[in-house]
Amino acid sequence: MQTTTRSTPTLSGQTLAQKILARASGRSSVSIGEVVMAQPDVFELIDLVMPQYFKTLEQYGITKLRFPERCIVFADHEVPSQTIQMATLKKRLRKQMEDYGIKTFYGEGRHGISHQAIVEKGHIVPGMLVVSADTHATTLGCVGALSPPINYETIQALATGDIWLKVPQTIRLRLTGQLRQGVLSRDLAQQVIARLGTDLCDYRVIEYCGPALEHLDMDARMTLCNVAVEAGAKAALVEPDAITDAYLRDRTQLPYSLLRSDPDADFFHEESIDLSMIEPMVAAPPRPDNLVPISSLSGLRVNQVYIGSCAGGRLEDLRAAASVLAGRQVHRDVTLLVVPTTQETYAAAAREGLLAVFADAGAVISPPNCGPCYGNLAPLTEGDVCIGTGTTNIPGRMGSALASIYLSNAAVAAASAVAGSICEPAQLGKVIA
Repeated sequence: MQTTTRSTPTLSGQTLAQKILARASGRSSVSIGEVVMAQPDVFELIDLVMPQYFKTLEQYGITKLRFPERCIVFADHEVPSQTIQMATLKKRLRKQMEDYGIKTFYGEGRHGISHQAIVEKGHIVPGMLVVSADTHATTLGCVGALSPPINYETIQALATGDIWLKVPQTIRLRLTGQLRQGVLSRDLAQQVIARLGTDLCDYRVIEYCGPALEHLDMDARMTLCNVAVEAGAKAALVEPDAITDAYLRDRTQLPYSLLRSDPDADFFHEESIDLSMIEPMVAAPPRPDNLVPISSLSGLRVNQVYIGSCAGGRLEDLRAAASVLAGRQVHRDVTLLVVPTTQETYAAAAREGLLAVFADAGAVISPPNCGPCYGNLAPLTEGDVCIGTGTTNIPGRMGSALASIYLSNAAVAAASAVAGSICEPAQLGKVIA
């Protein structure tokens, strides 16, 4: 491991984050720490909050958005609607979007968890500035787009087309080596959270580069960028390369270039990570950075297992889970929820026979949605113990604050569903469910 941390910025080239913010603010360059007024290229929006946005806009007499054509809306938090109230809000939402000139909406059946689906649909390319009120929009850095969550400022940005942002420092992680058999990108992502910590990452961008990127497909890159927010980072970026180009080539008609940081850019912190040294671990309550060896939790009974979310429902995860579950049964005391991240992922899993494996094992398979991850679908009750691939394990995230959430890769989660307790896949031969 090699690390370098700088306390004082120096005059140098531009980081990828600086280049994106400079272009979005109509300038040739920007300085770290400077506050700029930028125009987002895309507004990533979701069904859950759009009705409230429209209500607020109407209250202030705002009847037009500056860039309605830049708004991409997804149904993803409650699919299908589970209450009359939500169904009514969604019905009204279509009329509201029409009134405000928003034409790009992916409703039920064409939908997916927005952070992945918006990339799949070809709306995001390298060098873009994207804003969203959802915390895990950092995922979009997988193709080299800067996507900081902005929360309350979203309404202002929709109305004016502008957003002020402080130019962040960048933490550059150089990845080497290759993940070993049985180690998933989620393991690497969780190690990054624990290794860097919130003090180092606060309001900074994590940028991934290095020779190991050639072994990390878009699933892995999405996962790495997704969890950056759990470390306190403002955004995350993967250096665009041939894999980025191959992924986007048949998905988008938008022009793009494989923009990168300058060789002499000023990085706040630089570090190398050897992927061959990464091992599967579990994040124990109450924080995602609280990593512990799986062996230290061996035998801890679970009653719910969740394989899904924008952090862990991709093909990489579903394949790993199915390889463990094939020919096995979910423990009689466990509910296993499997939620593919998008319709594209769902269809691919069906073609590969993965959904049949899950169904035969006794899993509950849901259409793509965010429900379990934020406690709206299959909420945990007091005393419940869940292990899975959700985004975070803070108390109350998936229901009761008196439930316990453990985070792991999909293979460990699947093995735990079979055993009825936290365990590694290799232990299943010794476990009688």
